[in-house]
Amino acid sequence: MGRGSQAPAPAPAVAPVPEIPFEGAALRTRLHQLLTVASGPLRRSVRTNLTILTEAFVLLVRGGRSGQGRLSLHAIARHVAIPGRPASRYKRLHRFLDCRSFDPVTGTTALVRLAVGARPHARLLPVIGDQTRIGTVEVLHLGTPYRGRVLPLGFRTWTYPLAKGSQPHLERIALADVATGLPAAVRPVWVLDRGYARVRLIQELTQVGELFIIRGLATVGVGQGGRWRRLRALAAGLPPRVAVRFTHVLYHRTRQQPVDVVCYRDPEFQEPWLLVLPPDSERLIPTREAVQCYRERMQIEQGHRDWKTHLGVRGLRLKVRQADRLARLLTAFAIAYALVLLLGASRLGQALR
Repeated sequence: MGRGSQAPAPAPAVAPVPEIPFEGAALRTRLHQLLTVASGPLRRSVRTNLTILTEAFVLLVRGGRSGQGRLSLHAIARHVAIPGRPASRYKRLHRFLDCRSFDPVTGTTALVRLAVGARPHARLLPVIGDQTRIGTVEVLHLGTPYRGRVLPLGFRTWTYPLAKGSQPHLERIALADVATGLPAAVRPVWVLDRGYARVRLIQELTQVGELFIIRGLATVGVGQGGRWRRLRALAAGLPPRVAVRFTHVLYHRTRQQPVDVVCYRDPEFQEPWLLVLPPDSERLIPTREAVQCYRERMQIEQGHRDWKTHLGVRGLRLKVRQADRLARLLTAFAIAYALVLLLGASRLGQALR
């Protein structure tokens, strides 16, 4: 789960937002320059195809879709700006989706460098994780908050039934991929919902020194001050907008994992937030910052709405090798989404509005 014995070399800060609007060949040139810096060592043919596909998504974001705004492979292929007939563009798109030389982990590296280059310098980077579904493919989406949205950092895709391994194993690999891509001076803070409140995951993250804010299961047994009760009992009688931190709490009656617990009641939510943090972590993650980080987790839901509804990803239908092909497609789409998001937040974007 951690970075291993050797910390990765610091990733260069990427200036991802063009200073002026580019069109035509200039757009592709700028994208190629950016991906050359952000994606690290890639075969030239793979980088070229990734640039072409990212360009197609940038053009599609501007409204070149059909079928009630839903994306399709044919719509993407129409915007693949290469010479030749439409059939040749469609075949090139399919060859890229099946290209084993392009590992989506490389796309994670590019997305991490884009996001780290865009955010203010900080030693802790909140990384939000959430699972969604596109067609029949399950997608674990990892991203970092940015001005009311979430900059994508990486994905892990799979379909049921799993060919090998388990879903928790795939989730741990996804977290490790993002952590490995970060500069050595930046530590991730994993911000996860109740679906990840497994005591085994909490134990593994704690053992390797990772930071996390996970919304705990209200019914799990916890021990505090020699007394065992349900986790939700810690928030009993808590007034709205007041955060209380409990230290030296044992999470799970059998495994008894030491943790900190922050309880907070937001009046806009029916249930209180029962946030599980590493033990004795108040210096690194103060109580108020823990609550704010978890509040920002809601932004990933807005990101899913952007992708599925406004940008049409809900309409994608892949018939073969669905998980692998969608991972490659999402990588290019996420790079385009991040660039559009960053451009919209730039001085140029504000001036154009």
